[in-house]
Amino acid sequence: MNLQQGQMNLLDLVRKAYNGECMLPDFQRNFVWTRYDIEELIKSLLQGMFIGTFLILETNPQSVPFKVIFVEGAEKVNPQICEQPKILILDGQQRLTSLFYAIYSPDIPLRNSENPYAFFIDLEKLAEDNIEDAVFSWSKKWREFKEIIDENGDYNLEVLKEKKILPLTVFKDIPEFYKLWFGEYKLLFEDKEANKIFAYIDNMIKYNIFTLSLGLSYNDKPDEIAALFEKINRSGVKLSIYDLLVARFYKFIRLREKWEEVFENSVNIKKLAGRIDNTTVPYSFIQALALAADKNISSREMLRIDNNILSDQSWTRVVDIAENKVLPYLLQVNNFGIVDFEKWLPYYPIVTMMIAFFLKFDHPDTDKIEKWYWSAVFSERYSGSTETAMAKDFKEVCAWFNNNNLIPEVVEKLRNQLESNVYTLKEVRRKGSSKYIGIFNLLFKNGAKDFYYPENIAFNQLDDHHIFPVSFLKAKGVEVDVDSIMNRTLIFENTNRSISRHSPGDYIRKMIEIQKSKGLSEQEAEHKVKEILKDHFIDEEMYLLLKNTTNNLTPSEIKENFERFINKREKLILNEIKRLIR
Repeated sequence: MNLQQGQMNLLDLVRKAYNGECMLPDFQRNFVWTRYDIEELIKSLLQGMFIGTFLILETNPQSVPFKVIFVEGAEKVNPQICEQPKILILDGQQRLTSLFYAIYSPDIPLRNSENPYAFFIDLEKLAEDNIEDAVFSWSKKWREFKEIIDENGDYNLEVLKEKKILPLTVFKDIPEFYKLWFGEYKLLFEDKEANKIFAYIDNMIKYNIFTLSLGLSYNDKPDEIAALFEKINRSGVKLSIYDLLVARFYKFIRLREKWEEVFENSVNIKKLAGRIDNTTVPYSFIQALALAADKNISSREMLRIDNNILSDQSWTRVVDIAENKVLPYLLQVNNFGIVDFEKWLPYYPIVTMMIAFFLKFDHPDTDKIEKWYWSAVFSERYSGSTETAMAKDFKEVCAWFNNNNLIPEVVEKLRNQLESNVYTLKEVRRKGSSKYIGIFNLLFKNGAKDFYYPENIAFNQLDDHHIFPVSFLKAKGVEVDVDSIMNRTLIFENTNRSISRHSPGDYIRKMIEIQKSKGLSEQEAEHKVKEILKDHFIDEEMYLLLKNTTNNLTPSEIKENFERFINKREKLILNEIKRLIR
Protein backbone atom coordinates (compact mmCIF):
# COMPACT_ATOMS: atom_id res chain seq x y z
CA MET A 1 0.00 0.00 0.00
CA ASN A 2 1.62 3.26 -1.15
CA LEU A 3 1.22 6.19 1.23
CA GLN A 4 2.22 9.66 0.12
CA GLN A 5 3.66 11.96 2.78
CA GLY A 6 2.59 15.57 2.82
CA GLN A 7 1.33 18.53 4.85
CA MET A 8 -1.96 20.46 5.06
CA ASN A 9 -2.96 23.56 6.92
CA LEU A 10 -5.19 22.41 9.78
CA LEU A 11 -7.56 25.41 9.68
CA ASP A 12 -7.98 24.90 5.91
CA LEU A 13 -9.02 21.32 6.64
CA VAL A 14 -11.55 22.56 9.23
CA ARG A 15 -13.02 24.95 6.62
CA LYS A 16 -13.26 22.08 4.13
CA ALA A 17 -15.22 20.15 6.78
CA TYR A 18 -17.60 23.12 7.08
CA ASN A 19 -18.11 23.13 3.30
CA GLY A 20 -18.56 19.35 3.01
CA GLU A 21 -15.30 18.91 1.10
CA CYS A 22 -13.69 16.99 3.98
CA MET A 23 -15.86 14.19 5.35
CA LEU A 24 -15.66 10.91 7.24
CA PRO A 25 -16.33 7.34 6.15
CA ASP A 26 -19.50 6.04 7.80
CA PHE A 27 -17.53 3.37 9.68
CA GLN A 28 -15.78 6.02 11.80
CA ARG A 29 -16.67 5.92 15.48
CA ASN A 30 -18.62 8.72 17.13
CA PHE A 31 -17.02 11.90 18.38
CA VAL A 32 -16.06 11.14 22.00
CA TRP A 33 -13.66 13.87 23.11
CA THR A 34 -14.52 15.96 26.17
CA ARG A 35 -14.16 19.71 26.64
CA TYR A 36 -10.89 18.98 28.48
CA ASP A 37 -9.54 17.08 25.46
CA ILE A 38 -10.47 20.00 23.20
CA GLU A 39 -8.76 22.50 25.49
CA GLU A 40 -5.60 20.37 25.51
CA LEU A 41 -5.59 20.24 21.70
CA ILE A 42 -5.88 24.03 21.43
CA LYS A 43 -3.01 24.47 23.92
CA SER A 44 -0.85 22.17 21.80
CA LEU A 45 -1.64 24.16 18.64
CA LEU A 46 -0.83 27.49 20.31
CA GLN A 47 2.56 26.08 21.27
CA GLY A 48 3.16 24.51 17.85
CA MET A 49 3.43 21.05 19.39
CA PHE A 50 3.13 17.87 17.33
CA ILE A 51 -0.44 16.49 17.48
CA GLY A 52 0.06 13.39 15.37
CA THR A 53 -0.25 12.42 11.74
CA PHE A 54 -3.53 12.35 9.80
CA LEU A 55 -4.33 9.46 7.45
CA ILE A 56 -6.49 10.64 4.56
CA LEU A 57 -8.03 9.24 1.41
CA GLU A 58 -8.30 11.43 -1.66
CA THR A 59 -11.66 10.89 -3.36
CA ASN A 60 -13.70 11.89 -6.36
CA PRO A 61 -16.92 13.55 -5.05
CA GLN A 62 -18.87 11.87 -7.85
CA SER A 63 -17.58 8.39 -7.03
CA VAL A 64 -16.96 7.94 -3.30
CA PRO A 65 -15.98 4.39 -2.27
CA PHE A 66 -17.92 4.48 1.02
CA LYS A 67 -21.04 5.91 2.51
CA VAL A 68 -19.84 9.20 4.00
CA ILE A 69 -20.92 11.40 6.90
CA PHE A 70 -20.27 15.03 7.76
CA VAL A 71 -18.00 16.02 10.62
CA GLU A 72 -20.22 16.23 13.70
CA GLY A 73 -21.91 19.60 13.98
CA ALA A 74 -21.32 20.63 10.35
CA GLU A 75 -24.96 20.26 9.32
CA LYS A 76 -26.07 22.28 12.34
CA VAL A 77 -23.84 25.29 11.61
CA ASN A 78 -24.13 25.08 7.80
CA PRO A 79 -27.71 24.14 6.81
CA GLN A 80 -26.78 24.53 3.11
CA ILE A 81 -23.95 22.00 3.33
CA CYS A 82 -23.88 19.34 0.63
CA GLU A 83 -21.74 16.27 0.11
CA GLN A 84 -18.73 17.05 -2.09
CA PRO A 85 -15.96 15.03 -0.41
CA LYS A 86 -12.51 15.47 -1.88
CA ILE A 87 -10.88 14.16 1.32
CA LEU A 88 -11.96 11.43 3.73
CA ILE A 89 -10.33 11.32 7.18
CA LEU A 90 -9.35 7.75 8.03
CA ASP A 91 -7.35 8.63 11.14
CA GLY A 92 -7.62 12.02 12.83
CA GLN A 93 -11.38 12.37 13.27
CA GLN A 94 -11.31 13.27 16.98
CA ARG A 95 -8.68 15.98 16.46
CA LEU A 96 -10.42 17.47 13.42
CA THR A 97 -13.88 17.38 14.98
CA SER A 98 -12.59 18.91 18.21
CA LEU A 99 -11.13 21.92 16.44
CA PHE A 100 -14.24 22.18 14.25
CA TYR A 101 -16.37 22.23 17.41
CA ALA A 102 -14.23 24.94 19.03
CA ILE A 103 -14.24 27.18 15.95
CA TYR A 104 -17.79 26.72 14.59
CA SER A 105 -19.44 26.25 18.00
CA PRO A 106 -22.40 23.98 17.13
CA ASP A 107 -25.14 23.87 19.78
CA ILE A 108 -24.64 20.23 20.68
CA PRO A 109 -23.54 18.82 24.07
CA LEU A 110 -20.10 17.38 24.57
CA ARG A 111 -19.39 14.06 26.22
CA ASN A 112 -20.18 13.99 29.97
CA SER A 113 -22.18 17.19 29.74
CA GLU A 114 -25.75 18.29 29.17
CA ASN A 115 -24.86 21.55 27.45
CA PRO A 116 -22.90 22.88 24.46
CA TYR A 117 -19.65 24.65 25.29
CA ALA A 118 -17.85 27.65 23.83
CA PHE A 119 -14.05 27.91 23.82
CA PHE A 120 -11.89 30.96 24.53
CA ILE A 121 -8.33 32.19 24.83
CA ASP A 122 -7.42 34.41 27.77
CA LEU A 123 -4.99 36.83 26.13
CA GLU A 124 -3.52 38.11 29.39
CA LYS A 125 -2.61 34.57 30.42
CA LEU A 126 -1.09 34.04 26.97
CA ALA A 127 1.02 37.17 27.44
CA GLU A 128 2.31 35.61 30.69
CA ASP A 129 3.18 32.33 28.89
CA ASN A 130 0.60 30.64 31.11
CA ILE A 131 -0.67 28.26 28.43
CA GLU A 132 -2.23 25.90 30.97
CA ASP A 133 -4.82 28.52 32.03
CA ALA A 134 -4.99 30.49 28.78
CA VAL A 135 -7.48 28.12 27.12
CA PHE A 136 -10.86 27.61 28.80
CA SER A 137 -14.47 26.81 28.01
CA TRP A 138 -17.87 27.93 29.28
CA SER A 139 -21.20 26.19 29.05
CA LYS A 140 -23.56 28.23 26.91
CA LYS A 141 -26.05 28.00 29.77
CA TRP A 142 -23.70 29.61 32.28
CA ARG A 143 -24.09 33.18 33.48
CA GLU A 144 -20.50 34.02 32.45
CA PHE A 145 -21.27 33.09 28.86
CA LYS A 146 -24.55 34.98 28.76
CA GLU A 147 -22.80 38.12 30.01
CA ILE A 148 -20.67 38.30 26.85
CA ILE A 149 -23.61 37.83 24.45
CA ASP A 150 -25.61 40.75 23.07
CA GLU A 151 -29.36 40.90 22.44
CA ASN A 152 -28.91 39.41 18.95
CA GLY A 153 -27.10 36.35 20.30
CA ASP A 154 -23.70 37.52 19.02
CA TYR A 155 -20.56 38.13 21.03
CA ASN A 156 -20.39 41.63 22.51
CA LEU A 157 -17.00 42.87 21.33
CA GLU A 158 -16.69 45.56 23.99
CA VAL A 159 -17.25 43.04 26.80
CA LEU A 160 -14.78 40.62 25.18
CA LYS A 161 -12.18 43.37 24.97
CA GLU A 162 -12.81 44.39 28.56
CA LYS A 163 -12.20 40.80 29.68
CA LYS A 164 -9.37 40.43 27.14
CA ILE A 165 -10.66 37.11 25.92
CA LEU A 166 -10.85 35.84 22.36
CA PRO A 167 -13.52 33.31 21.30
CA LEU A 168 -12.22 30.55 19.05
CA THR A 169 -15.03 31.39 16.61
CA VAL A 170 -12.93 34.31 15.30
CA PHE A 171 -10.86 31.77 13.37
CA LYS A 172 -13.72 30.96 10.99
CA ASP A 173 -12.48 33.79 8.81
CA ILE A 174 -8.75 34.52 9.08
CA PRO A 175 -8.76 37.84 7.14
CA GLU A 176 -11.51 39.09 9.46
CA PHE A 177 -9.50 37.92 12.47
CA TYR A 178 -6.50 39.95 11.30
CA LYS A 179 -8.71 43.06 11.04
CA LEU A 180 -10.05 42.39 14.53
CA TRP A 181 -6.59 41.83 15.98
CA PHE A 182 -4.82 44.82 14.47
CA GLY A 183 -7.84 47.13 14.74
CA GLU A 184 -9.05 46.22 18.24
CA TYR A 185 -7.24 43.67 20.38
CA LYS A 186 -3.62 44.64 19.73
CA LEU A 187 -4.34 48.10 21.11
CA LEU A 188 -5.15 46.58 24.51
CA PHE A 189 -1.54 45.52 25.12
CA GLU A 190 1.98 46.88 25.13
CA ASP A 191 3.89 46.02 21.95
CA LYS A 192 6.00 43.33 23.62
CA GLU A 193 2.93 41.58 25.06
CA ALA A 194 0.97 41.94 21.82
CA ASN A 195 3.81 40.42 19.81
CA LYS A 196 4.06 37.47 22.19
CA ILE A 197 0.28 36.84 22.05
CA PHE A 198 0.23 37.08 18.27
CA ALA A 199 3.14 34.64 17.95
CA TYR A 200 1.16 32.01 19.87
CA ILE A 201 -1.97 32.61 17.80
CA ASP A 202 0.05 32.58 14.60
CA ASN A 203 1.25 29.08 15.54
CA MET A 204 -2.35 27.91 15.40
CA ILE A 205 -3.31 29.82 12.25
CA LYS A 206 -0.32 28.49 10.32
CA TYR A 207 -0.31 25.02 11.88
CA ASN A 208 0.36 22.34 9.29
CA ILE A 209 -0.49 18.73 10.00
CA PHE A 210 1.57 15.90 8.60
CA THR A 211 -0.49 13.65 6.35
CA LEU A 212 -0.23 10.18 4.94
CA SER A 213 -2.42 10.07 1.84
CA LEU A 214 -3.99 7.29 -0.18
CA GLY A 215 -4.43 8.50 -3.74
CA LEU A 216 -7.47 8.29 -6.02
CA SER A 217 -6.43 4.83 -7.22
CA TYR A 218 -7.49 3.41 -3.84
CA ASN A 219 -11.09 4.48 -4.47
CA ASP A 220 -11.39 1.18 -6.33
CA LYS A 221 -10.03 -0.79 -3.33
CA PRO A 222 -12.46 -0.15 -0.46
CA ASP A 223 -11.68 -3.56 1.07
CA GLU A 224 -7.99 -2.63 1.48
CA ILE A 225 -8.92 0.72 3.04
CA ALA A 226 -11.36 -0.87 5.49
CA ALA A 227 -8.72 -3.45 6.47
CA LEU A 228 -6.16 -0.68 7.04
CA PHE A 229 -8.63 1.29 9.15
CA GLU A 230 -9.42 -1.77 11.27
CA LYS A 231 -5.70 -2.38 11.84
CA ILE A 232 -5.16 1.24 12.88
CA ASN A 233 -7.95 0.98 15.44
CA ARG A 234 -6.57 -2.31 16.77
CA SER A 235 -2.94 -1.40 17.03
CA GLY A 236 -2.85 2.38 17.18
CA VAL A 237 -3.28 2.60 20.94
CA LYS A 238 -1.98 5.86 22.32
CA LEU A 239 0.28 5.52 25.36
CA SER A 240 -1.32 7.07 28.43
CA ILE A 241 0.53 9.17 31.01
CA TYR A 242 0.20 6.19 33.34
CA ASP A 243 1.98 3.93 30.82
CA LEU A 244 4.79 6.45 30.54
CA LEU A 245 5.09 6.68 34.34
CA VAL A 246 5.26 2.88 34.57
CA ALA A 247 8.24 2.92 32.21
CA ARG A 248 9.91 5.93 33.78
CA PHE A 249 9.72 4.69 37.40
CA TYR A 250 10.71 1.11 36.65
CA LYS A 251 13.94 1.37 38.67
CA PHE A 252 12.18 2.80 41.74
CA ILE A 253 8.79 1.07 41.83
CA ARG A 254 7.27 -1.71 39.74
CA LEU A 255 3.97 0.05 39.18
CA ARG A 256 2.39 -2.56 36.96
CA GLU A 257 3.09 -5.37 39.41
CA LYS A 258 1.99 -3.17 42.33
CA TRP A 259 -1.33 -2.42 40.62
CA GLU A 260 -1.97 -6.08 39.84
CA GLU A 261 -1.39 -6.94 43.49
CA VAL A 262 -3.69 -4.16 44.68
CA PHE A 263 -6.44 -5.16 42.26
CA GLU A 264 -6.39 -8.76 43.44
CA ASN A 265 -6.28 -8.01 47.18
CA SER A 266 -8.37 -4.85 47.66
CA VAL A 267 -12.14 -5.35 47.73
CA ASN A 268 -13.19 -1.69 47.41
CA ILE A 269 -10.56 -0.72 44.85
CA LYS A 270 -11.59 -3.71 42.75
CA LYS A 271 -15.19 -2.44 42.88
CA LEU A 272 -14.02 0.97 41.71
CA ALA A 273 -11.80 -0.26 38.87
CA GLY A 274 -13.98 -3.11 37.65
CA ARG A 275 -11.19 -4.41 35.39
CA ILE A 276 -7.48 -4.83 35.94
CA ASP A 277 -6.76 -2.95 32.71
CA ASN A 278 -8.62 0.14 33.99
CA THR A 279 -5.50 2.18 34.64
CA THR A 280 -7.55 5.32 35.34
CA VAL A 281 -7.66 4.17 38.96
CA PRO A 282 -3.91 3.73 39.66
CA TYR A 283 -3.25 6.96 37.75
CA SER A 284 -5.79 8.74 39.97
CA PHE A 285 -3.83 7.49 43.00
CA ILE A 286 -0.64 9.08 41.63
CA GLN A 287 -2.51 12.31 40.85
CA ALA A 288 -3.78 12.36 44.44
CA LEU A 289 -0.22 12.02 45.73
CA ALA A 290 0.83 14.96 43.55
CA LEU A 291 -2.14 17.09 44.64
CA ALA A 292 -1.46 16.41 48.32
CA ALA A 293 2.13 17.56 47.75
CA ASP A 294 0.82 20.79 46.17
CA LYS A 295 2.06 19.83 42.72
CA ASN A 296 0.54 20.67 39.35
CA ILE A 297 -1.32 17.64 37.94
CA SER A 298 -1.44 18.59 34.26
CA SER A 299 -0.25 15.83 31.93
CA ARG A 300 3.04 17.59 31.29
CA GLU A 301 3.78 18.12 34.98
CA MET A 302 2.78 14.59 35.97
CA LEU A 303 5.56 13.27 33.75
CA ARG A 304 8.02 15.35 35.79
CA ILE A 305 7.18 14.01 39.25
CA ASP A 306 10.01 12.26 41.06
CA ASN A 307 10.39 9.52 43.66
CA ASN A 308 9.76 12.06 46.43
CA ILE A 309 6.14 11.90 45.25
CA LEU A 310 5.89 8.32 44.02
CA SER A 311 7.70 5.57 45.91
CA ASP A 312 6.97 2.20 47.48
CA GLN A 313 6.09 3.94 50.74
CA SER A 314 3.81 6.58 49.24
CA TRP A 315 2.08 3.98 47.03
CA THR A 316 1.35 1.80 50.08
CA ARG A 317 -0.10 4.80 51.92
CA VAL A 318 -2.32 6.00 49.08
CA VAL A 319 -3.67 2.47 48.51
CA ASP A 320 -4.43 2.11 52.22
CA ILE A 321 -6.29 5.44 52.33
CA ALA A 322 -8.26 4.63 49.17
CA GLU A 323 -9.22 1.12 50.29
CA ASN A 324 -9.93 1.72 53.96
CA LYS A 325 -11.04 5.35 54.21
CA VAL A 326 -12.14 7.06 51.01
CA LEU A 327 -13.98 4.30 49.14
CA PRO A 328 -15.92 3.04 52.20
CA TYR A 329 -16.82 6.69 52.92
CA LEU A 330 -18.08 7.20 49.36
CA LEU A 331 -20.12 4.00 49.56
CA GLN A 332 -22.05 5.24 52.61
CA VAL A 333 -25.36 5.54 50.78
CA ASN A 334 -26.88 7.99 53.25
CA ASN A 335 -24.00 10.41 52.56
CA PHE A 336 -23.49 10.29 48.80
CA GLY A 337 -26.13 7.95 47.38
CA ILE A 338 -23.53 5.87 45.52
CA VAL A 339 -24.73 2.27 45.58
CA ASP A 340 -22.05 1.11 43.17
CA PHE A 341 -19.19 2.86 41.45
CA GLU A 342 -19.76 1.62 37.92
CA LYS A 343 -23.20 3.19 37.44
CA TRP A 344 -23.56 5.80 40.16
CA LEU A 345 -20.19 7.53 40.61
CA PRO A 346 -20.54 10.93 38.88
CA TYR A 347 -16.91 10.89 37.69
CA TYR A 348 -13.40 9.73 38.70
CA PRO A 349 -11.91 13.12 39.65
CA ILE A 350 -14.17 13.03 42.73
CA VAL A 351 -12.20 9.99 43.96
CA THR A 352 -8.85 11.62 43.17
CA MET A 353 -9.77 14.72 45.14
CA MET A 354 -11.14 12.73 48.09
CA ILE A 355 -7.97 10.65 48.36
CA ALA A 356 -5.84 13.80 48.21
CA PHE A 357 -7.83 15.39 51.07
CA PHE A 358 -7.23 12.34 53.27
CA LEU A 359 -3.55 12.24 52.27
CA LYS A 360 -2.99 15.85 53.25
CA PHE A 361 -5.11 15.81 56.43
CA ASP A 362 -5.45 12.87 58.80
CA HIS A 363 -8.98 14.00 59.66
CA PRO A 364 -10.30 16.46 57.05
CA ASP A 365 -13.57 18.33 57.71
CA THR A 366 -16.10 15.91 56.17
CA ASP A 367 -18.98 18.42 56.42
CA LYS A 368 -17.07 20.73 54.09
CA ILE A 369 -16.01 17.84 51.88
CA GLU A 370 -19.68 16.94 51.38
CA LYS A 371 -20.60 20.54 50.51
CA TRP A 372 -17.76 20.62 47.97
CA TYR A 373 -18.82 17.21 46.62
CA TRP A 374 -22.43 18.17 45.86
CA SER A 375 -21.33 21.54 44.46
CA ALA A 376 -18.93 19.79 42.07
CA VAL A 377 -21.55 17.24 41.00
CA PHE A 378 -24.33 19.73 40.30
CA SER A 379 -22.08 22.27 38.58
CA GLU A 380 -20.54 19.54 36.34
CA ARG A 381 -17.24 20.85 37.63
CA TYR A 382 -15.04 18.00 36.42
CA SER A 383 -16.97 16.82 33.38
CA GLY A 384 -13.81 16.68 31.31
CA SER A 385 -11.39 15.63 34.04
CA THR A 386 -10.15 19.21 34.12
CA GLU A 387 -6.88 19.10 36.02
CA THR A 388 -6.70 22.89 36.32
CA ALA A 389 -10.11 22.99 38.05
CA MET A 390 -9.15 20.08 40.31
CA ALA A 391 -5.92 21.77 41.42
CA LYS A 392 -7.74 25.07 42.03
CA ASP A 393 -10.52 23.43 44.04
CA PHE A 394 -8.12 21.29 46.07
CA LYS A 395 -6.17 24.35 47.15
CA GLU A 396 -9.35 26.30 47.97
CA VAL A 397 -11.06 23.47 49.88
CA CYS A 398 -7.90 22.86 51.92
CA ALA A 399 -7.81 26.56 52.82
CA TRP A 400 -11.51 26.35 53.76
CA PHE A 401 -10.74 23.55 56.22
CA ASN A 402 -8.66 26.06 58.19
CA ASN A 403 -10.75 29.21 57.69
CA ASN A 404 -14.55 29.21 57.46
CA ASN A 405 -14.53 32.50 55.56
CA LEU A 406 -12.50 31.14 52.62
CA ILE A 407 -15.41 29.50 50.80
CA PRO A 408 -14.24 27.76 47.58
CA GLU A 409 -15.42 29.30 44.33
CA VAL A 410 -17.14 26.07 43.23
CA VAL A 411 -19.35 26.16 46.37
CA GLU A 412 -19.93 29.91 46.41
CA LYS A 413 -20.83 30.01 42.73
CA LEU A 414 -23.49 27.29 42.97
CA ARG A 415 -24.91 28.86 46.13
CA ASN A 416 -25.29 32.17 44.29
CA GLN A 417 -26.89 30.53 41.25
CA LEU A 418 -29.40 28.73 43.46
CA GLU A 419 -30.22 31.81 45.51
CA SER A 420 -30.69 34.00 42.43
CA ASN A 421 -32.92 31.35 40.76
CA VAL A 422 -30.81 31.13 37.60
CA TYR A 423 -29.97 27.46 38.11
CA THR A 424 -32.25 24.90 36.49
CA LEU A 425 -32.46 21.12 36.21
CA LYS A 426 -35.44 20.71 33.87
CA GLU A 427 -33.16 20.69 30.83
CA VAL A 428 -31.21 17.67 32.13
CA ARG A 429 -32.12 14.61 30.09
CA ARG A 430 -28.93 12.92 28.95
CA LYS A 431 -27.88 9.82 30.87
CA GLY A 432 -24.32 9.86 32.12
CA SER A 433 -23.96 13.54 33.02
CA SER A 434 -23.04 14.29 36.62
CA LYS A 435 -26.30 16.22 37.15
CA TYR A 436 -28.33 13.25 35.92
CA ILE A 437 -26.45 10.79 38.13
CA GLY A 438 -26.49 13.26 41.04
CA ILE A 439 -30.28 13.47 41.08
CA PHE A 440 -30.55 9.70 41.25
CA ASN A 441 -27.87 9.70 43.98
CA LEU A 442 -30.31 11.85 45.98
CA LEU A 443 -32.99 9.16 45.61
CA PHE A 444 -30.63 6.52 47.00
CA LYS A 445 -29.61 8.95 49.75
CA ASN A 446 -33.30 9.34 50.68
CA GLY A 447 -33.72 5.56 50.93
CA ALA A 448 -36.38 5.65 48.19
CA LYS A 449 -38.54 2.52 47.84
CA ASP A 450 -40.15 0.88 44.84
CA PHE A 451 -43.71 1.98 43.98
CA TYR A 452 -45.21 -1.51 44.27
CA TYR A 453 -42.79 -3.44 46.51
CA PRO A 454 -41.87 -2.32 50.07
CA GLU A 455 -38.14 -2.54 49.42
CA ASN A 456 -35.36 0.02 49.07
CA ILE A 457 -34.48 0.50 45.40
CA ALA A 458 -30.72 0.34 46.13
CA PHE A 459 -28.93 -2.87 45.10
CA ASN A 460 -31.77 -3.99 42.80
CA GLN A 461 -32.23 -4.18 39.03
CA LEU A 462 -33.73 -0.79 38.25
CA ASP A 463 -35.39 1.01 35.38
CA ASP A 464 -35.24 4.71 34.68
CA HIS A 465 -39.02 5.29 34.95
CA HIS A 466 -41.02 8.13 33.37
CA ILE A 467 -43.40 9.32 36.10
CA PHE A 468 -45.81 10.51 33.40
CA PRO A 469 -45.36 7.41 31.18
CA VAL A 470 -44.26 8.02 27.59
CA SER A 471 -46.82 5.63 26.07
CA PHE A 472 -49.66 7.29 27.98
CA LEU A 473 -48.66 10.80 26.87
CA LYS A 474 -48.16 9.65 23.28
CA ALA A 475 -51.55 7.92 23.16
CA LYS A 476 -53.21 11.10 24.44
CA GLY A 477 -51.33 13.30 21.95
CA VAL A 478 -49.63 15.36 24.66
CA GLU A 479 -46.42 17.08 23.55
CA VAL A 480 -44.16 17.86 26.52
CA ASP A 481 -40.50 17.40 27.47
CA VAL A 482 -41.18 13.82 28.54
CA ASP A 483 -37.46 12.92 28.93
CA SER A 484 -36.64 15.70 31.40
CA ILE A 485 -34.98 14.31 34.52
CA MET A 486 -37.82 15.95 36.45
CA ASN A 487 -40.13 13.33 34.91
CA ARG A 488 -37.88 10.43 35.89
CA THR A 489 -37.24 8.29 38.92
CA LEU A 490 -35.89 4.81 39.68
CA ILE A 491 -38.10 1.78 40.34
CA PHE A 492 -37.84 -1.99 39.83
CA GLU A 493 -37.82 -3.28 36.25
CA ASN A 494 -41.03 -5.30 36.60
CA THR A 495 -42.82 -2.38 38.28
CA ASN A 496 -41.84 -0.13 35.39
CA ARG A 497 -43.12 -2.64 32.82
CA SER A 498 -46.41 -2.90 34.69
CA ILE A 499 -46.82 0.89 34.83
CA SER A 500 -45.53 1.77 31.36
CA ARG A 501 -48.85 2.12 29.46
CA HIS A 502 -51.03 3.39 32.28
CA SER A 503 -52.01 6.89 33.32
CA PRO A 504 -50.47 8.21 36.56
CA GLY A 505 -53.94 8.04 38.11
CA ASP A 506 -54.22 4.33 37.27
CA TYR A 507 -50.91 3.32 38.83
CA ILE A 508 -51.48 5.52 41.90
CA ARG A 509 -54.76 3.65 42.38
CA LYS A 510 -52.89 0.34 42.11
CA MET A 511 -50.32 1.52 44.69
CA ILE A 512 -53.19 2.21 47.09
CA GLU A 513 -54.79 -1.18 46.41
CA ILE A 514 -51.48 -2.94 47.11
CA GLN A 515 -51.30 -1.23 50.51
CA LYS A 516 -54.94 -2.05 51.27
CA SER A 517 -54.22 -5.72 50.53
CA LYS A 518 -51.93 -5.65 53.57
CA GLY A 519 -54.86 -4.82 55.82
CA LEU A 520 -54.63 -1.01 55.77
CA SER A 521 -57.72 1.20 55.51
CA GLU A 522 -58.18 3.47 52.47
CA GLN A 523 -56.88 6.45 54.45
CA GLU A 524 -53.92 4.51 55.86
CA ALA A 525 -53.07 3.08 52.43
CA GLU A 526 -53.14 6.53 50.82
CA HIS A 527 -50.91 7.89 53.58
CA LYS A 528 -48.44 5.04 52.97
CA VAL A 529 -48.35 5.78 49.22
CA LYS A 530 -47.64 9.44 49.94
CA GLU A 531 -44.76 8.38 52.20
CA ILE A 532 -43.29 6.21 49.43
CA LEU A 533 -43.52 9.04 46.88
CA LYS A 534 -42.05 11.60 49.27
CA ASP A 535 -38.61 9.96 49.02
CA HIS A 536 -38.84 10.35 45.22
CA PHE A 537 -39.28 14.13 45.67
CA ILE A 538 -43.04 13.94 45.11
CA ASP A 539 -44.99 15.87 47.76
CA GLU A 540 -48.73 15.86 48.55
CA GLU A 541 -49.61 18.51 45.95
CA MET A 542 -47.76 16.53 43.27
CA TYR A 543 -49.38 13.31 44.50
CA LEU A 544 -52.79 14.85 43.82
CA LEU A 545 -51.67 15.93 40.33
CA LEU A 546 -50.67 12.32 39.56
CA LYS A 547 -53.80 10.84 41.13
CA ASN A 548 -56.03 13.17 39.10
CA THR A 549 -54.23 12.62 35.79
CA THR A 550 -56.44 9.96 34.20
CA ASN A 551 -57.51 8.93 30.72
CA ASN A 552 -60.61 11.11 31.10
CA LEU A 553 -58.62 14.36 30.91
CA THR A 554 -58.10 16.32 27.71
CA PRO A 555 -54.55 16.67 26.29
CA SER A 556 -54.37 20.30 27.44
CA GLU A 557 -55.40 19.32 30.99
CA ILE A 558 -52.79 16.55 31.07
CA LYS A 559 -50.15 18.96 29.78
CA GLU A 560 -51.04 21.49 32.47
CA ASN A 561 -50.75 18.82 35.19
CA PHE A 562 -47.43 17.65 33.75
CA GLU A 563 -45.92 21.12 33.72
CA ARG A 564 -47.14 21.94 37.24
CA PHE A 565 -45.67 18.64 38.44
CA ILE A 566 -42.30 19.25 36.74
CA ASN A 567 -41.98 22.79 38.11
CA LYS A 568 -42.86 21.73 41.65
CA ARG A 569 -40.51 18.74 41.62
CA GLU A 570 -37.65 20.89 40.39
CA LYS A 571 -38.20 23.28 43.31
CA LEU A 572 -38.10 20.39 45.80
CA ILE A 573 -34.85 19.02 44.39
CA LEU A 574 -33.23 22.47 44.17
CA ASN A 575 -34.16 23.08 47.81
CA GLU A 576 -32.47 19.79 48.75
CA ILE A 577 -29.30 20.80 46.86
CA LYS A 578 -29.36 24.18 48.64
CA ARG A 579 -29.58 22.36 51.97
CA LEU A 580 -26.66 20.09 51.12
CA ILE A 581 -24.27 22.90 50.17
CA ARG A 582 -25.40 25.56 52.64
